Amino acid sequence: MNKNRKSAKKRMMFIQREDYNFLTYNFLILLNELNCVNEDKRFNDFRKIAYLIEFISNDIDIEKYTEIELSNIYLRAQLKKKLLSHLIITLKNKQYLGISLNTTHRTLDVWINKEKIPDDFFNSKYFFQEISNIQKLKKFARVSSKQKLKTMIDNLYTNRGVLTWEV
Repeated sequence: MNKNRKSAKKRMMFIQREDYNFLTYNFLILLNELNCVNEDKRFNDFRKIAYLIEFISNDIDIEKYTEIELSNIYLRAQLKKKLLSHLIITLKNKQYLGISLNTTHRTLDVWINKEKIPDDFFNSKYFFQEISNIQKLKKFARVSSKQKLKTMIDNLYTNRGVLTWEV
């Protein structure tokens, strides 16, 4: 009986957007779709990923989010940055990611070590929705691996009525 309670409690405490597996596959798919596959093509400033991850996994069209929904996503992204920093270290230690110190922004730049990831991981039939959403983000907010954090925040949030603070 006690085991069932613990199991139920764990299920109730599970939050998909804070699950490392969920974050990992969205993170890797984003890097792959932006062609961040070596140090020359690295994703500048990993903190941007925290602001993008929820858009990748949702079924809502990027243009249809309300101001309140966008505000909530922005707030959750603030918390998600710490989770992502832990995830980056784990993925680097497993050699799935390369990282370099970005001294200009005092953050980390990242890229995929594609040769360490199973070939079929990036199969579009498994992650069709996520890939489609990334393409929409690239078009709607001009998201790219080299885009500055402030520009991305402005395109996704500030220009759509969300109050943001200096990042």
